[in-house]
Amino acid sequence: MIPNGYLMFEDENFIESSVAKLNALRKSGQFCDVRLQVCGHEMLAHRAVLACCSPYLFEIFNSDSDSHGVSHVKFDDLNPEAVEVLLNYAYTAQLKADKELVKDVYSAAKKLKMDRVKQVCGDYLLSRMDVTSCISYRNFASCMGDSRLLNKVDAYIQEHLLEISEEEEFLKLPRLKLEVMLEDNVCLPSNGKLYTKVINWVQRSIWENGDSLEELMEEVSFRVNGIQQFLKITLL
Repeated sequence: MIPNGYLMFEDENFIESSVAKLNALRKSGQFCDVRLQVCGHEMLAHRAVLACCSPYLFEIFNSDSDSHGVSHVKFDDLNPEAVEVLLNYAYTAQLKADKELVKDVYSAAKKLKMDRVKQVCGDYLLSRMDVTSCISYRNFASCMGDSRLLNKVDAYIQEHLLEISEEEEFLKLPRLKLEVMLEDNVCLPSNGKLYTKVINWVQRSIWENGDSLEELMEEVSFRVNGIQQFLKITLL
């Protein structure tokens, strides 16, 4: 079409073709101006591409005194395979990772401030969560400081509390997580199973971690006064 005398043409295949060629250039090391050192593994890439998808790397490149040379960025706390997944995503917009690698991809995305990838990984973990894995997922969410993920895991734990209390991991919960387990909106079963699990948790905290009973009571008393009296009678 030529409206008002101007030639207008849109090549629908151009972007896809250009992205594919850029990725091919990266893999062959051509025109690369970034060297990523990840736990001893070297990865080549293009500064402009990485700056577009990673605010963290944009800040680094923007403060680089030699903007025309090769940038060197070193990571000693990331999984090289996870970083490779993110590089492929940066060049193709496709996120592909084995299920065992998703947590490492999440960690790398958090470091690189790739929030969309981080959210997608978090949602994937939630989709695979069950009573046997939810506590480890909660530990991960807490370590990552992800309140969105943490709240969703907590909601699942509260909903499946009695089942989860049968898992060995239940006894490894720190005080803060015990408080989460016993919030007011959780209906405690009358058959005493959860009471027994809480007692086992308290015993483990005292014997293995050296915690005092008084400190533990301070953590739970304002939420579960009935259980507090039960614990004191049983343990003292």
